[in-house]
Amino acid sequence: MKDINLLLEKFKMITADGHSDTTFKSVIYDIAKFYCDNFDLEVDEVAILLTDKDNMVLSFAYPEHLVNAGMIPISSPDAFAARVYKLNRGLIENNFHQMKHLHLFEFIKGPGAKDRKIWKMMSTVLRGDDLNFGIIELSRKGSTMDEAGEDFSPENLEFFENTIVEITPYLRKVLPVDFRGKLV
Repeated sequence: MKDINLLLEKFKMITADGHSDTTFKSVIYDIAKFYCDNFDLEVDEVAILLTDKDNMVLSFAYPEHLVNAGMIPISSPDAFAARVYKLNRGLIENNFHQMKHLHLFEFIKGPGAKDRKIWKMMSTVLRGDDLNFGIIELSRKGSTMDEAGEDFSPENLEFFENTIVEITPYLRKVLPVDFRGKLV
């Protein structure tokens, strides 16, 4: 596993002045890269969703091709992201393709992306100052279940939750005050 301390040192330096669009995007990108490297994921297998100021909807902050794709109501009974947010804890679903969920975002391809469905998902809450402000999802995609790779394990979730707790103060520090996914 890639050491988190290098990432935290970088965040200490770049977040010292608080929010700027450039710093926010850099922190989001570095968080995604850290989990891609640690879980051997493609860039489109990490999603970071943040709440609006009223905690009514989740909007994509990453990957970039989903930022304009729409929002997920936190009240949604079918959205995995909303479920994780409301339960206030991490979840693993290694049979994600069999569970009821919003398929809409799976059909939006990034630049040069292949047609791959989500087979496995692991997600946890982004929390700071005793408030949830979003979720982060790691997925395993492929044309087939075998192509998607290994299942997420309880040890993976433990690492994920332990590291995100260390990362969230820096993300919180650079969050735009009025974050809401862009609507085209």
